Amino acid sequence: MKMLGKIVMSLLLGAGLLQGAWAADQATRQQAMEHKFELAQKYYGECQGVSEADFENIRGYLKAFTDMEVMADTMADPAKFGKLMQIVMDPRVMHVMMKCSTEPVMWDTWMRGLTDPVKMTNAMARFMNPMMYFNWMMAPMNPAMYAPMFQMFDPAYYSAWTNALMNPTFYQPFYSMFDPNWYTPRINWMMDPQSYQPMYNMFGMTSLTAPTPQAMPQAAPPQAAPQESKPPAAAEAAK
Repeated sequence: MKMLGKIVMSLLLGAGLLQGAWAADQATRQQAMEHKFELAQKYYGECQGVSEADFENIRGYLKAFTDMEVMADTMADPAKFGKLMQIVMDPRVMHVMMKCSTEPVMWDTWMRGLTDPVKMTNAMARFMNPMMYFNWMMAPMNPAMYAPMFQMFDPAYYSAWTNALMNPTFYQPFYSMFDPNWYTPRINWMMDPQSYQPMYNMFGMTSLTAPTPQAMPQAAPPQAAPQESKPPAAAEAAK
């Protein structure tokens, strides 16, 4: 019995260590893939009547557009999804999303996320959970679901959109395409094989970039042949 108890304790300890290592690996992996929102924060700060604290309030919701797992979790909760739609209907947020969607750094985030088998598997698992569909069946009885509808009755909502549509800056994501310099970083991203490295990794392929040339080993300089030493008697005879 003591031996059996030791075996069980060893198995439990091993499982705990594996679980801890897996959790640490997931945290490190998630941190490496985390979108920084640096440009989004910059573009949002350029809007009128907002502060840095306002962006921090919506950062967590905007993360759904950079991470498939977060988007799946949001769609699984009707209240969260309704709040996300309420935030997106803000003309300032809409302006930021249109600008960020054409930035190469955003493309890098989407490329890493959409080609990550673990992340995509976890996202699909959310949609296979029956509780997701049960929550949506019960959504009509959730008052939080009606918040976006109540926003439609707020005069400030229409005032914000009227001011945005009359502001030429709101259309900047569209007319920026007429600037030839706008295409330079985006064409560079498309032409750079490293941009598609996550796709190569997904299919087990190596990078298409040319390997770094290695210096060729140089031949050793020729050495002089050793001279044969003569015995003392032969040396005296030579004289």
